[in-house]
Amino acid sequence: MDNAIIDSVLCITVRKGGDILISREMMGAYIPMLHNQFKEQMNLLVGKIDLTTSQIHVLFYLKSRGDEEVIQKDIEETFNLTNPTVTGIIKRLEAKGFVTRTVSSKDARSKSIHLTEKSIAASEEMKRAMHEANKKVFEGFTEEELDVLEECFIRMLHNLEGGCSHQHGHGHGHVHKKENN
Repeated sequence: MDNAIIDSVLCITVRKGGDILISREMMGAYIPMLHNQFKEQMNLLVGKIDLTTSQIHVLFYLKSRGDEEVIQKDIEETFNLTNPTVTGIIKRLEAKGFVTRTVSSKDARSKSIHLTEKSIAASEEMKRAMHEANKKVFEGFTEEELDVLEECFIRMLHNLEGGCSHQHGHGHGHVHKKENN
């Protein structure tokens, strides 16, 4: 099969210099590409504190909830992740000393997840890494472009909220634009 046929089937073209161009029909392919590159960048930046991007997101989420009780199901729904995925993240965070689990005050069958002093002490390093990764990703964007991009991301998530993720028992998290104060 020649390259022109392959390109028309896949709707992906690689230009000189390595830039990847994707047709509108395949535009969703940019999402995992961006996700993987961002995770790689974050993992490099936080390597010395021995955390992955997913673990950092969970720690930031726990911190954002303050004194409010958080159980594993809350994390699953917020990040649209499966139970086994979140179980693995929490177990690794617990083994590294970043979280503890206690019996939930609301439901004895569930465990409440709490930040430790170690995670609180590492939060500045995590914020710095997130800031550096975001700075690199959004370099050259104006504030107006970032506002439009954020609105587009939120709209895409809302468009997909009623889709196939609900059929698998997750996808109940709701995304809202955070107001800058």
